[in-house]
Amino acid sequence: MNDDFSNGVAEILMEAYDSKENKEYLIALKKYEEALFFLEGEEKINVMFSIGDLYSEIEDYKNAFMIYNEILKLDDRNSGAWYGIAYTNELIGGDLDKTLEAYEKAIEIDDKYTEAYYYASVIYGDKGDFLKAKEYLEKVISLNPEDFIAMNDLGATYETLGQLDEAKKYLLHSIKINENYYLSHFNLGVVYKEMGKFEKAIIEYKKSAKLSNERNPYLNMSALYIENDKLDEAENILTEGINKIEDHILYYNRACVHRKKGDIDFAIEDFNRAKKIDPIVLEWASEDPDLMDIIVEE
Repeated sequence: MNDDFSNGVAEILMEAYDSKENKEYLIALKKYEEALFFLEGEEKINVMFSIGDLYSEIEDYKNAFMIYNEILKLDDRNSGAWYGIAYTNELIGGDLDKTLEAYEKAIEIDDKYTEAYYYASVIYGDKGDFLKAKEYLEKVISLNPEDFIAMNDLGATYETLGQLDEAKKYLLHSIKINENYYLSHFNLGVVYKEMGKFEKAIIEYKKSAKLSNERNPYLNMSALYIENDKLDEAENILTEGINKIEDHILYYNRACVHRKKGDIDFAIEDFNRAKKIDPIVLEWASEDPDLMDIIVEE
């Protein structure tokens, strides 16, 4: 390739990069595709990755999936292409076993591919194979000891396996790395609850609630308060959640608390608020001894 030709291709690629940086994605794709005609071998594969990654960035996962498959036709031992196929196949609703096979292929080619280990662990967890999920999460952590997300997931996996001391250890380690990751506090709250440590569970749930806009910390706290016959505290924590998140489940659960306290009018009011957000609560209440006698049809 002569210098003038090389310079011409380099200019096209620079234009593609600049267009991408300016969020002119269609122009960038056109430029990358133009450059492909002049490239071969590793240089061509690198530009194909740029195209596939750009399709992923704009959430056109079907085209990204096709590009990664095209890369495999040029190099069937490319771990990045196998990873790209797995990642995009899952996002387009492809077969989960095929997704897992692609992650495993990436790992077979590159046994230090932390992202492939991590996402494969998620699938193993979803399939109920928690021992395999644990194995892969431990591999992620061995490759990157500062990965607080994998540390949290490993702690949660140990909790699922009933190994609470191990779960606590990894969740505390995750929090030590990043004290602002709400899921680690939430999962530690679950572990403390299962250990019978009520106050510690509440502390972690409160930290989780402060760090997120998720309803689950409030739901778990209210459930703990109800279990301990602290209905006023349950009502207050659900109110705190409702003030932060307009959520039908929070309203529904507060209606249940009102009903337990004998505050029927407040229970009806909250139930109707929940129903307005999502009518699914009608089905729940029809089988819920706390609310089945106060269902209000509009």
